[in-house]
Amino acid sequence: MTTVLTDFSSKLKWALTGQHDVTFVYLNNFEVEEYWSETGILKLPSLSIGSAADVVNRMEELGVFLAGENDIILLKDTPNQEFMADAQALGFGRSRCITVEHNDPAMNITANLLHCPKTVDKLRELSQAAGTNAYLVPFGTSDQEEEFSRLTGIPLAVPSSDIFRKVNDKGYSRRLNAELGIRQIPGVECTSLDELVSGFDQLKSVLEQGGRLVLKDSMGVSGKGITVIADEARFHKCMSMLEKQASKKGIRQINYVLEQWIDKICDLNYQILIDRSGGVEFLGVKESLVEQGVHQGHLMPSRLNDVQLEVIREAAMRIGAALYRDGYYGLAGMDAILDEDGTIWPNLEINARFNMSTYQTNIQHQWLPEDQCGLAKKYTLRLNHLLEYGVLRSRLGALMFEPERGEGLLINNFATVNAAFRSEGTLFSGRLYGVIIASSPERLGAINEAIEAVLSSINEVM
Repeated sequence: MTTVLTDFSSKLKWALTGQHDVTFVYLNNFEVEEYWSETGILKLPSLSIGSAADVVNRMEELGVFLAGENDIILLKDTPNQEFMADAQALGFGRSRCITVEHNDPAMNITANLLHCPKTVDKLRELSQAAGTNAYLVPFGTSDQEEEFSRLTGIPLAVPSSDIFRKVNDKGYSRRLNAELGIRQIPGVECTSLDELVSGFDQLKSVLEQGGRLVLKDSMGVSGKGITVIADEARFHKCMSMLEKQASKKGIRQINYVLEQWIDKICDLNYQILIDRSGGVEFLGVKESLVEQGVHQGHLMPSRLNDVQLEVIREAAMRIGAALYRDGYYGLAGMDAILDEDGTIWPNLEINARFNMSTYQTNIQHQWLPEDQCGLAKKYTLRLNHLLEYGVLRSRLGALMFEPERGEGLLINNFATVNAAFRSEGTLFSGRLYGVIIASSPERLGAINEAIEAVLSSINEVM
Protein backbone atom coordinates (compact mmCIF):
# COMPACT_ATOMS: atom_id res chain seq x y z
CA MET A 1 0.00 0.00 0.00
CA THR A 2 1.42 3.39 -1.01
CA THR A 3 1.31 6.12 1.61
CA VAL A 4 0.15 9.51 0.29
CA LEU A 5 2.05 12.36 1.93
CA THR A 6 0.35 15.72 1.66
CA ASP A 7 3.21 17.87 2.93
CA PHE A 8 6.75 17.68 4.23
CA SER A 9 5.57 17.58 7.85
CA SER A 10 3.67 14.36 7.09
CA LYS A 11 6.74 12.88 5.43
CA LEU A 12 8.87 13.83 8.46
CA LYS A 13 6.41 12.22 10.87
CA TRP A 14 6.45 8.95 8.96
CA ALA A 15 10.26 8.95 8.77
CA LEU A 16 10.87 9.74 12.45
CA THR A 17 8.04 7.76 14.09
CA GLY A 18 6.51 5.43 11.49
CA GLN A 19 3.17 7.11 12.24
CA HIS A 20 1.02 9.86 10.78
CA ASP A 21 -1.38 10.50 13.66
CA VAL A 22 1.17 12.17 15.92
CA THR A 23 1.65 15.74 17.07
CA PHE A 24 5.06 17.24 16.46
CA VAL A 25 6.15 19.94 18.89
CA TYR A 26 8.65 21.98 16.88
CA LEU A 27 11.52 23.58 18.77
CA ASN A 28 13.55 25.56 16.23
CA ASN A 29 16.68 26.12 18.30
CA PHE A 30 18.97 27.69 15.70
CA GLU A 31 22.74 27.59 16.26
CA VAL A 32 22.43 24.59 18.58
CA GLU A 33 26.02 23.91 17.41
CA GLU A 34 27.16 26.40 20.05
CA TYR A 35 26.20 23.78 22.66
CA TRP A 36 28.13 20.96 20.98
CA SER A 37 31.54 22.57 21.51
CA GLU A 38 33.94 20.60 23.64
CA THR A 39 35.50 21.87 26.84
CA GLY A 40 39.21 21.67 27.57
CA ILE A 41 40.41 22.51 24.08
CA LEU A 42 42.14 25.56 22.62
CA LYS A 43 40.42 27.89 20.15
CA LEU A 44 41.42 30.94 18.16
CA PRO A 45 39.64 34.15 19.17
CA SER A 46 36.29 34.56 17.42
CA LEU A 47 34.37 37.77 16.81
CA SER A 48 31.30 38.11 19.01
CA ILE A 49 28.03 38.44 17.14
CA GLY A 50 26.77 40.81 19.84
CA SER A 51 23.18 41.98 19.30
CA ALA A 52 22.91 39.69 16.28
CA ALA A 53 22.13 36.97 18.84
CA ASP A 54 18.80 38.73 19.43
CA VAL A 55 18.01 38.26 15.75
CA VAL A 56 19.24 34.67 15.52
CA ASN A 57 17.11 33.80 18.54
CA ARG A 58 13.99 34.90 16.66
CA MET A 59 14.70 32.75 13.61
CA GLU A 60 12.49 30.16 15.31
CA GLU A 61 9.53 31.85 13.58
CA LEU A 62 10.63 30.16 10.33
CA GLY A 63 8.99 27.06 11.78
CA VAL A 64 5.59 28.56 11.00
CA PHE A 65 6.17 27.36 7.43
CA LEU A 66 7.28 23.87 8.50
CA ALA A 67 4.79 22.75 11.15
CA GLY A 68 1.65 20.93 10.01
CA GLU A 69 -1.94 21.83 10.88
CA ASN A 70 -2.12 19.47 13.88
CA ASP A 71 1.31 20.37 15.20
CA ILE A 72 2.60 22.82 17.80
CA ILE A 73 5.35 25.37 17.32
CA LEU A 74 7.17 26.86 20.31
CA LEU A 75 7.91 30.57 19.92
CA LYS A 76 9.56 33.36 21.88
CA ASP A 77 6.71 35.78 21.15
CA THR A 78 3.31 35.88 19.44
CA PRO A 79 3.66 36.32 15.66
CA ASN A 80 2.35 39.45 13.99
CA GLN A 81 -1.33 38.87 13.14
CA GLU A 82 -1.09 40.31 9.63
CA PHE A 83 1.98 38.19 8.91
CA MET A 84 0.12 35.09 10.09
CA ALA A 85 -2.94 35.99 8.02
CA ASP A 86 -0.78 36.18 4.90
CA ALA A 87 0.86 32.86 5.77
CA GLN A 88 -2.51 31.20 6.32
CA ALA A 89 -3.87 32.54 3.04
CA LEU A 90 -1.03 30.61 1.34
CA GLY A 91 -1.71 27.38 3.24
CA PHE A 92 0.76 27.77 6.13
CA GLY A 93 0.71 28.93 9.75
CA ARG A 94 -2.20 26.74 10.86
CA SER A 95 -0.40 24.99 13.69
CA ARG A 96 -0.92 25.89 17.34
CA CYS A 97 1.56 28.43 18.71
CA ILE A 98 2.77 28.26 22.31
CA THR A 99 4.93 31.16 23.47
CA VAL A 100 7.27 31.61 26.41
CA GLU A 101 6.03 33.52 29.46
CA HIS A 102 8.73 36.14 29.04
CA ASN A 103 10.91 36.61 25.97
CA ASP A 104 14.52 37.14 27.00
CA PRO A 105 16.16 38.31 23.72
CA ALA A 106 19.60 37.05 24.78
CA MET A 107 18.38 33.46 25.19
CA ASN A 108 17.72 30.94 22.48
CA ILE A 109 14.27 29.36 22.45
CA THR A 110 15.21 26.28 24.52
CA ALA A 111 17.05 28.21 27.24
CA ASN A 112 14.16 30.66 27.36
CA LEU A 113 11.62 27.85 27.78
CA LEU A 114 13.68 26.27 30.57
CA HIS A 115 13.34 29.57 32.45
CA CYS A 116 9.55 29.58 32.04
CA PRO A 117 8.03 27.06 34.50
CA LYS A 118 4.43 27.84 33.55
CA THR A 119 5.12 27.05 29.91
CA VAL A 120 6.91 23.83 30.91
CA ASP A 121 3.89 22.90 33.06
CA LYS A 122 1.52 23.59 30.16
CA LEU A 123 3.50 21.28 27.90
CA ARG A 124 3.73 18.60 30.58
CA GLU A 125 -0.07 18.68 30.89
CA LEU A 126 -0.32 18.39 27.13
CA SER A 127 1.96 15.33 27.10
CA GLN A 128 -0.16 13.68 29.80
CA ALA A 129 -3.52 14.44 28.17
CA ALA A 130 -5.53 11.43 27.07
CA GLY A 131 -5.12 10.66 23.40
CA THR A 132 -2.12 12.94 22.94
CA ASN A 133 0.71 11.33 20.99
CA ALA A 134 3.31 14.09 20.92
CA TYR A 135 7.00 14.15 20.04
CA LEU A 136 9.56 16.91 20.46
CA VAL A 137 11.27 17.84 17.18
CA PRO A 138 14.17 20.27 17.60
CA PHE A 139 16.36 21.90 14.94
CA GLY A 140 19.11 19.85 16.58
CA THR A 141 19.58 18.16 19.96
CA SER A 142 21.92 19.31 22.73
CA ASP A 143 21.85 18.72 26.50
CA GLN A 144 19.32 21.57 26.74
CA GLU A 145 16.74 19.88 24.52
CA GLU A 146 17.19 16.58 26.36
CA GLU A 147 16.53 18.39 29.65
CA PHE A 148 13.46 20.10 28.18
CA SER A 149 12.16 16.74 26.94
CA ARG A 150 12.65 15.25 30.42
CA LEU A 151 10.86 18.12 32.17
CA THR A 152 7.87 18.14 29.84
CA GLY A 153 7.61 14.38 29.38
CA ILE A 154 7.53 14.85 25.59
CA PRO A 155 9.91 12.31 24.03
CA LEU A 156 12.41 13.35 21.39
CA ALA A 157 11.68 12.11 17.88
CA VAL A 158 15.38 12.37 17.01
CA PRO A 159 18.67 10.91 18.32
CA SER A 160 20.54 11.88 21.48
CA SER A 161 22.82 14.89 21.84
CA ASP A 162 25.86 12.59 21.86
CA ILE A 163 24.99 11.33 18.37
CA PHE A 164 24.37 14.87 17.09
CA ARG A 165 27.69 16.05 18.50
CA LYS A 166 29.56 13.12 16.95
CA VAL A 167 28.24 13.35 13.39
CA ASN A 168 28.37 17.15 13.13
CA ASP A 169 32.11 17.30 13.71
CA LYS A 170 33.96 18.33 10.52
CA GLY A 171 36.58 15.71 11.30
CA TYR A 172 33.85 13.06 11.19
CA SER A 173 32.92 14.25 7.69
CA ARG A 174 36.50 13.88 6.49
CA ARG A 175 36.84 10.42 8.00
CA LEU A 176 33.58 9.36 6.36
CA ASN A 177 34.74 10.67 2.98
CA ALA A 178 37.93 8.63 3.27
CA GLU A 179 36.01 5.51 4.27
CA LEU A 180 33.40 5.83 1.51
CA GLY A 181 35.80 6.90 -1.25
CA ILE A 182 34.11 10.28 -1.72
CA ARG A 183 36.27 12.90 -3.45
CA GLN A 184 37.80 15.01 -0.71
CA ILE A 185 39.61 18.33 -0.53
CA PRO A 186 43.27 17.80 0.48
CA GLY A 187 43.57 18.44 4.20
CA VAL A 188 44.18 17.07 7.68
CA GLU A 189 42.33 16.70 10.97
CA CYS A 190 44.19 18.17 13.92
CA THR A 191 43.47 17.29 17.56
CA SER A 192 46.67 18.73 19.03
CA LEU A 193 49.03 21.63 18.32
CA ASP A 194 51.69 19.16 17.24
CA GLU A 195 49.31 17.66 14.66
CA LEU A 196 48.52 21.16 13.39
CA VAL A 197 52.22 21.91 12.85
CA SER A 198 52.69 18.56 11.12
CA GLY A 199 49.60 19.13 8.98
CA PHE A 200 50.81 22.54 7.91
CA ASP A 201 54.14 21.04 6.86
CA GLN A 202 52.20 18.61 4.64
CA LEU A 203 50.10 21.35 3.03
CA LYS A 204 52.36 24.43 2.89
CA SER A 205 53.37 23.60 -0.69
CA VAL A 206 49.88 24.89 -1.58
CA LEU A 207 50.98 28.35 -0.37
CA GLU A 208 54.27 28.07 -2.27
CA GLN A 209 52.26 27.48 -5.46
CA GLY A 210 50.15 30.61 -4.90
CA GLY A 211 47.19 28.91 -3.28
CA ARG A 212 45.58 29.35 0.12
CA LEU A 213 44.67 27.19 3.10
CA VAL A 214 41.71 27.42 5.44
CA LEU A 215 41.67 26.51 9.13
CA LYS A 216 38.23 25.48 10.39
CA ASP A 217 36.97 24.93 13.90
CA SER A 218 35.49 21.42 13.62
CA MET A 219 32.40 22.50 15.58
CA GLY A 220 32.20 26.03 14.15
CA VAL A 221 28.89 27.56 13.11
CA SER A 222 27.74 30.41 10.84
CA GLY A 223 31.17 31.33 9.55
CA LYS A 224 32.72 31.58 13.03
CA GLY A 225 35.94 29.69 13.59
CA ILE A 226 37.13 29.96 9.97
CA THR A 227 40.56 31.46 9.24
CA VAL A 228 41.90 31.83 5.70
CA ILE A 229 45.70 31.40 5.53
CA ALA A 230 47.34 33.08 2.54
CA ASP A 231 50.97 32.81 3.67
CA GLU A 232 53.23 31.22 6.29
CA ALA A 233 53.24 34.39 8.39
CA ARG A 234 49.48 34.10 8.90
CA PHE A 235 49.79 30.48 10.00
CA HIS A 236 52.57 31.30 12.46
CA LYS A 237 50.47 34.11 13.91
CA CYS A 238 47.63 31.63 14.52
CA MET A 239 50.08 29.19 16.12
CA SER A 240 51.45 31.95 18.33
CA MET A 241 47.97 32.73 19.67
CA LEU A 242 47.26 29.07 20.33
CA GLU A 243 50.65 28.48 21.97
CA LYS A 244 50.06 31.47 24.24
CA GLN A 245 46.77 29.94 25.39
CA ALA A 246 48.43 26.55 25.79
CA SER A 247 51.07 27.92 28.14
CA LYS A 248 48.40 29.56 30.31
CA LYS A 249 45.97 26.62 30.41
CA GLY A 250 48.42 23.75 30.38
CA ILE A 251 46.67 21.94 27.52
CA ARG A 252 47.52 21.39 23.86
CA GLN A 253 44.28 19.84 22.60
CA ILE A 254 42.47 21.44 19.65
CA ASN A 255 39.77 20.34 17.21
CA TYR A 256 40.49 21.85 13.81
CA VAL A 257 40.55 20.87 10.17
CA LEU A 258 43.23 22.39 7.90
CA GLU A 259 42.36 22.22 4.21
CA GLN A 260 43.36 23.57 0.83
CA TRP A 261 41.21 26.45 -0.34
CA ILE A 262 39.36 25.55 -3.54
CA ASP A 263 38.33 28.31 -5.94
CA LYS A 264 34.73 27.66 -6.87
CA ILE A 265 31.91 28.52 -9.23
CA CYS A 266 29.30 28.08 -6.53
CA ASP A 267 28.46 26.57 -3.16
CA LEU A 268 25.88 23.80 -2.97
CA ASN A 269 23.66 22.34 -0.29
CA TYR A 270 21.66 19.13 -0.53
CA GLN A 271 19.40 17.37 1.95
CA ILE A 272 18.56 13.79 2.78
CA LEU A 273 15.94 12.26 5.07
CA ILE A 274 16.96 9.09 6.93
CA ASP A 275 14.07 7.12 8.44
CA ARG A 276 14.07 4.97 11.56
CA SER A 277 14.53 1.78 9.51
CA GLY A 278 17.54 3.13 7.59
CA GLY A 279 15.82 4.22 4.39
CA VAL A 280 17.48 7.24 2.76
CA GLU A 281 15.61 9.73 0.56
CA PHE A 282 17.42 12.36 -1.51
CA LEU A 283 15.48 15.63 -1.14
CA GLY A 284 17.30 17.72 -3.73
CA VAL A 285 20.15 20.18 -4.16
CA LYS A 286 20.26 23.98 -4.19
CA GLU A 287 22.91 26.59 -4.76
CA SER A 288 23.93 28.23 -1.50
CA LEU A 289 24.60 31.95 -1.34
CA VAL A 290 27.54 32.33 1.06
CA GLU A 291 29.50 35.42 2.12
CA GLN A 292 32.58 35.05 4.33
CA GLY A 293 31.43 31.59 5.36
CA VAL A 294 27.98 32.83 6.43
CA HIS A 295 24.85 31.48 4.75
CA GLN A 296 22.80 34.16 2.95
CA GLY A 297 20.23 32.13 1.03
CA HIS A 298 19.52 29.57 -1.68
CA LEU A 299 18.98 29.61 -5.44
CA MET A 300 16.58 27.02 -6.87
CA PRO A 301 17.13 25.07 -9.04
CA SER A 302 20.92 24.67 -9.12
CA ARG A 303 22.90 25.00 -12.35
CA LEU A 304 24.23 21.43 -12.14
CA ASN A 305 24.04 19.14 -15.18
CA ASP A 306 22.83 15.53 -15.00
CA VAL A 307 26.32 14.08 -14.51
CA GLN A 308 27.10 16.48 -11.66
CA LEU A 309 23.70 15.82 -10.07
CA GLU A 310 24.37 12.10 -10.12
CA VAL A 311 27.68 12.63 -8.29
CA ILE A 312 25.77 14.50 -5.56
CA ARG A 313 22.96 11.94 -5.42
CA GLU A 314 25.34 8.98 -5.13
CA ALA A 315 27.32 10.67 -2.33
CA ALA A 316 24.07 11.54 -0.55
CA MET A 317 22.85 7.95 -0.45
CA ARG A 318 26.18 6.60 0.78
CA ILE A 319 26.51 9.28 3.46
CA GLY A 320 22.94 8.61 4.59
CA ALA A 321 23.58 4.89 5.01
CA ALA A 322 26.77 5.60 7.00
CA LEU A 323 25.01 8.13 9.24
CA TYR A 324 22.31 5.58 10.03
CA ARG A 325 24.94 2.96 10.83
CA ASP A 326 26.49 5.44 13.28
CA GLY A 327 23.18 6.02 15.07
CA TYR A 328 21.78 9.05 13.26
CA TYR A 329 18.37 9.37 11.61
CA GLY A 330 16.32 12.39 10.54
CA LEU A 331 17.29 15.30 8.33
CA ALA A 332 20.84 15.97 7.23
CA GLY A 333 22.28 18.58 4.90
CA MET A 334 25.65 18.40 3.20
CA ASP A 335 27.69 21.34 1.93
CA ALA A 336 29.43 20.84 -1.41
CA ILE A 337 31.09 22.99 -4.06
CA LEU A 338 31.40 23.12 -7.84
CA ASP A 339 34.96 24.22 -8.60
CA GLU A 340 36.22 26.28 -11.54
CA ASP A 341 37.11 23.11 -13.45
CA GLY A 342 33.52 21.84 -13.21
CA THR A 343 34.45 19.26 -10.57
CA ILE A 344 32.05 18.46 -7.73
CA TRP A 345 33.47 18.13 -4.23
CA PRO A 346 30.45 16.34 -2.72
CA ASN A 347 30.97 16.68 1.02
CA LEU A 348 32.75 19.60 2.67
CA GLU A 349 30.81 19.00 5.87
CA ILE A 350 27.72 17.29 7.20
CA ASN A 351 25.06 19.32 9.00
CA ALA A 352 23.05 16.50 10.55
CA ARG A 353 20.14 18.60 11.78
CA PHE A 354 17.56 20.90 10.23
CA ASN A 355 19.01 23.27 7.62
CA MET A 356 17.73 26.53 6.17
CA SER A 357 16.56 24.41 3.22
CA THR A 358 14.27 22.53 5.60
CA TYR A 359 12.16 25.63 6.18
CA GLN A 360 11.73 26.19 2.43
CA THR A 361 10.53 22.68 1.62
CA ASN A 362 6.79 23.20 2.10
CA ILE A 363 6.97 26.50 0.21
CA GLN A 364 8.66 24.72 -2.70
CA HIS A 365 6.09 21.93 -2.65
CA GLN A 366 3.16 24.34 -2.58
CA TRP A 367 4.22 27.30 -4.70
CA LEU A 368 7.39 26.51 -6.64
CA PRO A 369 6.61 24.19 -9.58
CA GLU A 370 9.48 22.78 -11.62
CA ASP A 371 9.12 25.41 -14.34
CA GLN A 372 9.62 28.25 -11.81
CA CYS A 373 12.75 29.62 -10.13
CA GLY A 374 13.23 30.47 -6.48
CA LEU A 375 15.58 32.65 -4.46
CA ALA A 376 15.52 32.25 -0.67
CA LYS A 377 17.47 34.97 1.07
CA LYS A 378 17.76 37.33 3.98
CA TYR A 379 17.77 41.10 3.68
CA THR A 380 19.54 43.28 6.25
CA LEU A 381 17.73 46.37 7.51
CA ARG A 382 19.18 49.31 9.44
CA LEU A 383 16.39 50.90 11.44
CA ASN A 384 15.86 53.26 14.34
CA HIS A 385 12.12 52.65 14.81
CA LEU A 386 9.89 49.59 14.92
CA LEU A 387 8.88 48.60 11.39
CA GLU A 388 5.27 47.45 11.28
CA TYR A 389 4.42 44.51 9.04
CA GLY A 390 1.56 46.43 7.43
CA VAL A 391 3.91 49.29 6.54
CA LEU A 392 6.46 46.88 5.04
CA ARG A 393 3.76 45.06 3.08
CA SER A 394 2.38 48.33 1.75
CA ARG A 395 5.80 49.57 0.67
CA LEU A 396 6.57 46.31 -1.13
CA GLY A 397 3.17 46.39 -2.80
CA ALA A 398 3.10 44.34 -6.01
CA LEU A 399 6.48 42.83 -5.14
CA MET A 400 4.73 40.61 -2.56
CA PHE A 401 3.93 37.08 -3.73
CA GLU A 402 0.47 36.60 -5.23
CA PRO A 403 -0.65 33.10 -6.27
CA GLU A 404 -2.56 34.50 -9.25
CA ARG A 405 0.63 36.02 -10.69
CA GLY A 406 2.80 33.14 -9.50
CA GLU A 407 5.65 35.44 -8.56
CA GLY A 408 6.89 37.83 -5.90
CA LEU A 409 8.35 37.76 -2.38
CA LEU A 410 6.87 35.33 0.13
CA ILE A 411 7.94 36.51 3.59
CA ASN A 412 8.61 33.54 5.86
CA ASN A 413 9.98 35.30 8.94
CA PHE A 414 9.06 38.78 10.16
CA ALA A 415 10.07 38.46 13.84
CA THR A 416 13.75 38.97 12.98
CA VAL A 417 13.05 42.44 11.55
CA ASN A 418 12.45 44.07 14.96
CA ALA A 419 14.16 41.52 17.23
CA ALA A 420 17.07 43.83 18.14
CA PHE A 421 14.87 46.91 18.77
CA ARG A 422 15.49 48.50 22.17
CA SER A 423 14.21 52.10 22.08
CA GLU A 424 12.84 54.63 19.62
CA GLY A 425 15.56 56.52 17.78
CA THR A 426 18.32 54.00 18.57
CA LEU A 427 19.87 52.39 15.52
CA PHE A 428 19.63 48.60 15.23
CA SER A 429 20.00 45.86 12.60
CA GLY A 430 17.17 43.61 11.56
CA ARG A 431 16.70 40.83 9.03
CA LEU A 432 13.86 40.01 6.70
CA TYR A 433 13.64 36.41 5.46
CA GLY A 434 11.73 35.48 2.34
CA VAL A 435 11.53 33.40 -0.81
CA ILE A 436 11.24 35.09 -4.21
CA ILE A 437 9.36 33.05 -6.83
CA ALA A 438 9.59 33.94 -10.52
CA SER A 439 9.37 32.49 -14.02
CA SER A 440 13.06 32.89 -14.89
CA PRO A 441 16.46 33.78 -13.39
CA GLU A 442 16.14 37.20 -15.05
CA ARG A 443 12.82 37.86 -13.33
CA LEU A 444 14.28 36.67 -10.02
CA GLY A 445 17.09 39.20 -10.40
CA ALA A 446 14.73 42.02 -11.32
CA ILE A 447 12.38 41.37 -8.40
CA ASN A 448 15.30 41.05 -5.99
CA GLU A 449 16.73 44.40 -7.14
CA ALA A 450 13.35 46.06 -6.74
CA ILE A 451 12.97 44.65 -3.21
CA GLU A 452 16.43 45.86 -2.25
CA ALA A 453 15.56 49.34 -3.54
CA VAL A 454 12.39 49.44 -1.43
CA LEU A 455 14.21 48.23 1.68
CA SER A 456 17.00 50.73 1.09
CA SER A 457 14.46 53.55 1.01
CA ILE A 458 12.93 52.26 4.25
CA ASN A 459 16.40 52.32 5.81
CA GLU A 460 16.83 55.93 4.71
CA VAL A 461 13.39 57.05 5.89
CA MET A 462 13.51 55.22 9.19
